[in-house]
Amino acid sequence: MTPDEIEAHITEATGAVERSDVVHGEVSVWVPNDKWVEVATHLRDCGRCHFDLPTFLTAVDLEEQGFEVVLHMYSVRRQHHVNVKTQVARDEPRLPTLSGVWNGMNWCERETWELFGIDFTGHPNQVKLLLPVEFEGFPLRKDFLLMTREAKEWPGLKEPAEVEH
Repeated sequence: MTPDEIEAHITEATGAVERSDVVHGEVSVWVPNDKWVEVATHLRDCGRCHFDLPTFLTAVDLEEQGFEVVLHMYSVRRQHHVNVKTQVARDEPRLPTLSGVWNGMNWCERETWELFGIDFTGHPNQVKLLLPVEFEGFPLRKDFLLMTREAKEWPGLKEPAEVEH
């Protein structure tokens, strides 16, 4: 399928596409939050598209507009890509989990929750994956203040003189 055919198929089959574009041969579709799981499931199960490999899930901080969550999928059989995107509010960043669609989304959603603070409702194990348990805040948000030694030390951080060479 060409990028334009993929875009048309998703729009026609799901009826959930708010907008779409094709950039450098890769399709992006924006869907409402309440259709997030439905669209992802359709793209996985559709024999015509066969998007069987979710390669990553992440977010983009759009500041006042909230967060854009991006799911990138690839079809191994058909060798094409698609990005499914949705926006969540900054004051209540919440989206249904895709871990029931693909078990591997468990890790991607944990990372996105930990770094951006987006809650994936229904997630089976939403606990920290990368940062120390004591770490406060969401470091990939644009409003996250980078710490200085005066404000708060990083747990386990050593002074330059303490580092062995």
